[in-house]
Amino acid sequence: MKEKELKDQLSFSPVLEGGLLPEDFTQYDNVIIGGMGGSGMAARLLFFLDPLFPAWIHDDYGFPEKHEGKTLYVAISYSGNTKETLSFVQEALDKKYPLAVIASGGKLLEIAKEHNIPYVLIPSGFQPRNAVIYTLKGLLRVLGKDDLIEKLEKSNVDFSKACELGQDLGKKFENKIPVIYSSRVNKNLSYLWKIILNETAKVPAFYNYFPELAHNEMQGIIPKTAGPLVERIKILILLDPEGDVKLEHHMEAFQKFMSTQGVDLESVNMPEDAVYKLIFTFVVAGAMAYTIAELHGTDPNDIQMIESFKKLL
Repeated sequence: MKEKELKDQLSFSPVLEGGLLPEDFTQYDNVIIGGMGGSGMAARLLFFLDPLFPAWIHDDYGFPEKHEGKTLYVAISYSGNTKETLSFVQEALDKKYPLAVIASGGKLLEIAKEHNIPYVLIPSGFQPRNAVIYTLKGLLRVLGKDDLIEKLEKSNVDFSKACELGQDLGKKFENKIPVIYSSRVNKNLSYLWKIILNETAKVPAFYNYFPELAHNEMQGIIPKTAGPLVERIKILILLDPEGDVKLEHHMEAFQKFMSTQGVDLESVNMPEDAVYKLIFTFVVAGAMAYTIAELHGTDPNDIQMIESFKKLL
């Protein structure tokens, strides 16, 4: 991603168009967000920025069980043609539930206009994983979280420095299977890092979080017992200066101990402030993935395999 593209996303002012929500958002008890892949990332980033916000993600076909109280349903599909999300929308329409839509076009936008559903139109021309700030800001607009929109617009990151870090990590993870570990608080950032590596670098990548992983997964990645199965695994630990002191000590102890067991590890110090952490992850993970793709001789922008599979559905 180029610096201008990042700034364009940060400065984007989403507009809620079409019909009006039946009630102000404060009148709803909870929100269910339907979205898949990079489009669904907006919901996960909302959970990261506002962990207490009463929202759930539905990343499947059909419809979840309705939560108690008044529920708002929000459908996010960057292309507007995601089959699972269209299924979610159709059921919401059939049940006459309050609904809002976020898309750059496609069938989803057509449905919103046809049924006078409130929607946010976001810029087209990106892969969903590279447009997560657009979709996130669209979601924040629907939910009336103008304070977070303002924080995103005012925030910035040393783009060159973040890219350099990402490129350096990319070189270290050449021909490796990245496994991203973080605190539970930052698990959605680890997940974002993982999907960027999957789709852009075209490598298997996984994530997990402390302290739970230290009670099971760590036993499965020791070269002495797992042997050649883990030869290409390389762990990236996201250290957080704002994290719980006990947990940070836990993570540092894990890093030291696993190094003595022959496990290949790297660590990254995350910046302070949730919004900056998000942007930092977006830029560093992107630069890391692009670097790996270049080193492996693959096209970072091509997702033809995923698109070919969708045509079979």
